[in-house]
Amino acid sequence: MQETSAIPGRVALLSIGDELVLGRIEDTNASWLARELQAIGAMPGERRTVGDDRGEIARTMRELATNHRAIVMTGGLGPTLDDLTRESLGDVVDPGAQLLTDPAGAEHLRGWFEKRGRPMPQSNLRQAMRPPSARLLDNPEGTAPGLAAHIGACAVFCLPGPPNEMRPMFARAVAPVLREEGRAVLTAALHTIGLGESVLAEQLGELMQRGREPSVGTTASNGIVTIRIRSSGPSAEARVALAATVAECTARVGSIIYGRDGEALAAAVGRLLSDRGLSLATAESCTGGLLGALVTEVAGSSAWFQGGFVTYANERKVNDLGVRSATIERFGAVSAETAIEMARGCLTATGADIAISTTGIAGPGGASETKPVGTVFVAIAMRDGATYARRFQFPGDRATIRSRTAHLALACARFALLGEPERRLLWSESEVVRVERA
Repeated sequence: MQETSAIPGRVALLSIGDELVLGRIEDTNASWLARELQAIGAMPGERRTVGDDRGEIARTMRELATNHRAIVMTGGLGPTLDDLTRESLGDVVDPGAQLLTDPAGAEHLRGWFEKRGRPMPQSNLRQAMRPPSARLLDNPEGTAPGLAAHIGACAVFCLPGPPNEMRPMFARAVAPVLREEGRAVLTAALHTIGLGESVLAEQLGELMQRGREPSVGTTASNGIVTIRIRSSGPSAEARVALAATVAECTARVGSIIYGRDGEALAAAVGRLLSDRGLSLATAESCTGGLLGALVTEVAGSSAWFQGGFVTYANERKVNDLGVRSATIERFGAVSAETAIEMARGCLTATGADIAISTTGIAGPGGASETKPVGTVFVAIAMRDGATYARRFQFPGDRATIRSRTAHLALACARFALLGEPERRLLWSESEVVRVERA
């Protein structure tokens, strides 16, 4: 096969299938392949998804071949008539020619069924067919051989859709060809909580300029904004450049960075608690247990999480947490006063060192003129008597409001542990934090 590592350019990913286009299944193959390409020093380029349409698949292959050194395709290699990857590839690399039945491929198929004591349907012989100028890629894990060919200088690899077949085939037949020895594509993800994406971008400044190497960008979800850094080039240089950019981003942004790469916010809070020998408990109303769920998703959280209460009804706030009925009657269940008493009551009931409480209006009903949907109060109570409460006004639907509440409540706890309870937070109605002592 023609060596492709010397050909400049990126690697395109092309996913085939109506079910992908229609959103019936998630395209996990493309995400996996993009990560694997970076791991071997190859830069992913475009990602396309095309339905089971022979002409559209062929047209897309031709387009991608003009500005990529390779195309890695998945799907469309099954035995049925709607599996059209072979025919589409043939239309591009051997226009007008008939597909050939590959003898070795046919033998593999017969042997695969014989080993399992099953008769082979004639339709499966389609999987042994290939364009004349293409070759089959072995598939010990299944019945669908892959295909390899060239569109001019662009290498094309067609892999089966099932991940348990696609992944070994990529590692065995594609990665060695596309690997760029001595080069690396390295990434880092710095997760932040508390600032909006535009404010964070202002702090990062020229680091986010287009064309900069390493590149710096941001993505946002539920109040968490992730700084994504990508460094490519000779391995040693890429590593040094990545570390330098991570350090510069950290210096500009500071303590709103809570973790890197796969670390969740709850895990970062747990790390702070473990380092200080402290424990946490939760008292939830509007989040309905979501906060506790985020905490217990962290492996080993039993070492620092005492447990929690879901006191959705006012009666439960009074009976389980000791919230005074007079407090609810005077200020309402959704108030700083109620949130504070919930957090303090949680400390008393659990013996934890820090408690988080949430109470709010997630909607769509229950709002008033002074407390619209999205009004949420979060309180943090510490064993030393310090208590912090804050009002938020979250945008979004019910699910979004509950999710944002849980994440920002963890942020409140984190900044309290860091000694920064008055830290500016996204969606907080006031940057002034109410501070009380029991």
